[in-house]
Amino acid sequence: MISEASVKKVLARIDPREVIDLTASLVRCNSVWNPQAGTSERPAAELAARWASERGFDVTVEEVAPGRPNVIVRWEAGPGSRTLMFEGHTDVVTAGDHSRWQYDPFGAQIKNGRMFGRGTNDTKGNLAAMLVAMAALKAAGIPLAGAVVGGVLCDEEGMMTGVRHFIERGHADAVTAAVICEPQDGLICIAQKGAVRARFVVAGRMSHGAMPLSGLNPAPAVARIIDGLAALESDAIEHPGKDPLLGWPSFTPTVIQAPAQGPPQLNVMPGEAEILVDVRTTPDQQHGAIRKALSELAERTALACSQKYRELDRRLDLQRPDDISVAVEFLSDRPCTRTDESDPVVASAVWASRRIEKEEPEFAGVPGATDGTFLWSCKNIPIVTMGAGDRQVPHQVDEWVDLDQLVNTARIYALTALHYLDPEMVGE
Repeated sequence: MISEASVKKVLARIDPREVIDLTASLVRCNSVWNPQAGTSERPAAELAARWASERGFDVTVEEVAPGRPNVIVRWEAGPGSRTLMFEGHTDVVTAGDHSRWQYDPFGAQIKNGRMFGRGTNDTKGNLAAMLVAMAALKAAGIPLAGAVVGGVLCDEEGMMTGVRHFIERGHADAVTAAVICEPQDGLICIAQKGAVRARFVVAGRMSHGAMPLSGLNPAPAVARIIDGLAALESDAIEHPGKDPLLGWPSFTPTVIQAPAQGPPQLNVMPGEAEILVDVRTTPDQQHGAIRKALSELAERTALACSQKYRELDRRLDLQRPDDISVAVEFLSDRPCTRTDESDPVVASAVWASRRIEKEEPEFAGVPGATDGTFLWSCKNIPIVTMGAGDRQVPHQVDEWVDLDQLVNTARIYALTALHYLDPEMVGE
């Protein structure tokens, strides 16, 4: 049983000003991955590494790719079999057109209890909260059974090479549970949607816009693919339907380009088109079946469009030598995750949230994938995703985080670790 004295001792070590100041310092690091502009995660990673080293943590910095380091922060709290990982990422998405922002995207300005800037919500605020929580737990000096690891990782917004490098280097081998520090508005998320990303490439033949019969227009095939994706989504809405934690599955064409490369011109019929598709899945869907359905959609589209062009050629007494071709390439495949409500890390998160918020926490699911996807699927690590920030705000202009909620998140993280590594809990 965790004593009230231990709880108070840990919470007393969390300085709200420190959470806010560390968040601001991280936000002021432009860590958008943009080699052309010369920006990367390095400044934010170096700041986190320096901050943790100054507080006596064992800190390792590993280069995942040029300019893209991971920082691993460790503390052996005491003898025990459990290792709790906190995970947060240093990269942020582009700010886009700065003129559309009311606040400096990298200024960390504060107004009416909110901090504004790229990464305040996703997820530098929660990264700061996890580091402060780890430091508070360490400074409290309470006997614990096990270790705490902070994964300050790169490239979560891209191909998640940071977490994959973390796993490949063996850092996850001893981890028994993980808290993924992402903006979930105080919800305890025990499930995540899966993702299948694909690229359709439609190849026709380029021609003058005034002489379309001398080429093969890929546009009809693009239309068929979009209709086919809508049909697949409609089928998924019928079965498996809405997941109680994750909501509806989706098949979304996100990028449609014709020509696939180079500038478009009004008087040029493109020879090639590209469609990027982001499929988000729930646990009752089979990714193998989805990949098969997308491949079959490509085959049907190529056959149907080629047949239409051959019929047109017969009517017009033409003979074009080529057929439309449609290829599909799978870019990534990330499984759904679900952690049982009875898992010790879930119980710890619930206990901590209840202590700080003074109300029963709500379970939910993450609509997207996180670095936790790989920890769960590659290493069977139970994960809980939780943190400060409105879930609709990530990647928006004038991104913000509520500072009171952020400070409470640091408290929740600290008490989650206190509960998970409590010697009596570990001995159960």
